[in-house]
Amino acid sequence: MRVFLFKIINKQRWTLYIEKSEFFSKKFELTPTTTTASTSKTNLILNKLKNIAIESKNEIENAQSGVGLKGKLKAMLDYMESKIHPEEAILQQFSKLNNKNVIKQGHHNHSDQHHHHELRHHEKNRTQIQLDHFNDHRDKPSFQIYYPSNIGYRRAQRFSQVLMKQKIQYHKKWLTINSLLIPVTFAATILPGPNVFLAYNLYRCYGHYQALRGCNNLLTFSKDHGRVLFKPSLEMFECLNQEQQQQQQQHEQEIQKITNTENIIPTATTTTTTTNNNNNIQNNNYETLSERLRIPGLFEYVKRIESLETK
Repeated sequence: MRVFLFKIINKQRWTLYIEKSEFFSKKFELTPTTTTASTSKTNLILNKLKNIAIESKNEIENAQSGVGLKGKLKAMLDYMESKIHPEEAILQQFSKLNNKNVIKQGHHNHSDQHHHHELRHHEKNRTQIQLDHFNDHRDKPSFQIYYPSNIGYRRAQRFSQVLMKQKIQYHKKWLTINSLLIPVTFAATILPGPNVFLAYNLYRCYGHYQALRGCNNLLTFSKDHGRVLFKPSLEMFECLNQEQQQQQQQHEQEIQKITNTENIIPTATTTTTTTNNNNNIQNNNYETLSERLRIPGLFEYVKRIESLETK
């Protein structure tokens, strides 16, 4: 799996993105769990709450948004879902990382390799065959974090760790808040209609918990296996560097044009025009980066972050 570390220019901060865009199409979802005789009392209570939440969700699943009580509840649920930060879905993908699956052990089949070498003996020299043999045996990471080659490994590692520490604080805070709200939202069961408040609150608890695990895993393994996980990307550097150069050139051209033709000090209108032009350049370069590296959904991901963090 490819992971991309890059800077959101408008927000002057770094973020992560993964190439598998299907992760972002997930909707509000809770799955039922079965209980056994050995299930603890705490788990029994949690399972009961979860089942109530699932029943409430199913009641409004087919309702028409905005029509009737269930429709209004569904519209409210859709609105709250739209406010979930897209980075959360990224971080959740690292929640199942552990020491066994973060690095894939190399394997080698001697009989197949010997036959393979015979077939390629007249096509490749000995050095290339030895290189292929080495690659087959080498341990490989289950994912790699690509970063612009101009920032270097140490800064890339530091930027990702800063992001993880910030997100750990954020998800710890909201996991605590949503956990404390469970009794309150459970009490809403007495109200008419499905208890979507409990359903959504449990869903957010689970989301924050998974994202928190992902942050901790990524923070730990990026320290322990940083040299293997982080990989410089010349293509990312070229796209992002081109973006910065175009912004600077555009700004200089706008100022020079007005200074030469009108001989006036740049006004607020000029600054606004230049800013809008720079934003267009940024958008074009995010699209270029997405197309060049074949990263679906990158542009939409950046715009959604900018939209949520601007409000």
